[in-house]
Amino acid sequence: MKYKKYISTAFLAFLLLPLLSAKTTPSSKEDFDVSKISFIEEDQQIDLGFDTTEYLPEDFNPYQEEVSIEGINFMEDELIDLGFDTENYLPENFNPYKK
Repeated sequence: MKYKKYISTAFLAFLLLPLLSAKTTPSSKEDFDVSKISFIEEDQQIDLGFDTTEYLPEDFNPYQEEVSIEGINFMEDELIDLGFDTENYLPENFNPYKK
């Protein structure tokens, strides 16, 4: 009986041994002040090689919350001939524009 107690005590001591040697970090008594942080803002200009204003709607404002749908120019694609009838591969009464 004593043998089991010694082994269980030694096992628990072995498990708790790393806690005794753990180092504590010293706590700072000063409060952290955010205003003491200096922030360096870099103004980066990116050159894409073309004028991006040609591809944006008139009076475009990226900081405006809402963008009107009328300001977007939609381009319709031409019909493409795939060389076979696609209706054979679609379900009956298929309508891609139906909500």
